[in-house]
Amino acid sequence: MGRKIIRSVYWDKKAFEDFILILEYIRKDSPANEKLVRRRVMNIIKLLPTRPEMYKTDELKTPNDGSFRVFVKNNIRVSYKIEKRVILIARVRHSSQEPISY
Repeated sequence: MGRKIIRSVYWDKKAFEDFILILEYIRKDSPANEKLVRRRVMNIIKLLPTRPEMYKTDELKTPNDGSFRVFVKNNIRVSYKIEKRVILIARVRHSSQEPISY
């Protein structure tokens, strides 16, 4: 049997900044909810290195050879790219933001 690839997770700088801004906005209303949302999103990201194909192809990324995937948790849309040794968190947006292809 082949060896299972364990990838590292890296964040695009803009994606990370956008995630922090979303969390700061949530924190204004409810610090407890901000912690909950952050934990839920990060728990999914922690699973990606061993199961990166578990989410659907990102339909907003064009062209996309299938390496860009997306998940939504608590109205936060996280797009990531599966590379040979890396999972790149490429984009983070709140669902209230206008969907934009990239």
